[in-house]
Amino acid sequence: MSEKSERSLINPEILETEIKAFQAASAWLVKAVNSAIAAKGSCVLVLAGGNSVNSVMRLALQDDVNWSHVQLVLADERCVPVGHTDRNDVALSALIESASLQHRPVVHGISAELGPQLGAEKLSARLAIIGRPDIALLGVADDGHIASLFPDSPALSTTEAAVAVVNCVKAPRERVSCSLKYLTSATDRIAVQTGHNKRDIFVRLQQGERLPLALFSPTHWFMDYNATR
Repeated sequence: MSEKSERSLINPEILETEIKAFQAASAWLVKAVNSAIAAKGSCVLVLAGGNSVNSVMRLALQDDVNWSHVQLVLADERCVPVGHTDRNDVALSALIESASLQHRPVVHGISAELGPQLGAEKLSARLAIIGRPDIALLGVADDGHIASLFPDSPALSTTEAAVAVVNCVKAPRERVSCSLKYLTSATDRIAVQTGHNKRDIFVRLQQGERLPLALFSPTHWFMDYNATR
């Protein structure tokens, strides 16, 4: 029998197509960012890499947001050299550059090139200064992992803000990730899940399996029909 999650998942918002799911997630993200800026003059947005998050951010960066009031915090990074095409910071920099923003966000990368242990230590120190995130925006992989937090990984149980991920089941095997504790501290937690290859994960989540997404407990969950059937 599957182990059950501690908190029940909300019902997802299921859109007809992938692009409509990205558009819906982007619209909600922009609303949440602007609400945080209106309330306290700034917004801390922690975001993972991957196609879903990048697609949502590509839309959001074109919207009516004063991004100079936003701090973007990468949720995870692969332990590869600076500038490597596998790095999430490379993809994020390209997105920001292509948006031709008048006001750019502050971007907090992860020093994963130093290795998982030192990279996690430096990230924890940085997150202590940045403080609690207003929003966490994550995609969902076909095995149910979020950021670089994989099913049944010891990294899920850390009490620190960041964690070294080693012996990862997917290459590259060494990574640095914000912890589940830090990600779930966000007021708004947005998950985006699209594509036929995510259907099995949806079924397992509906059955109550204790996958990382269930532990993340999104407050807003956007899917396309293909991810449900």
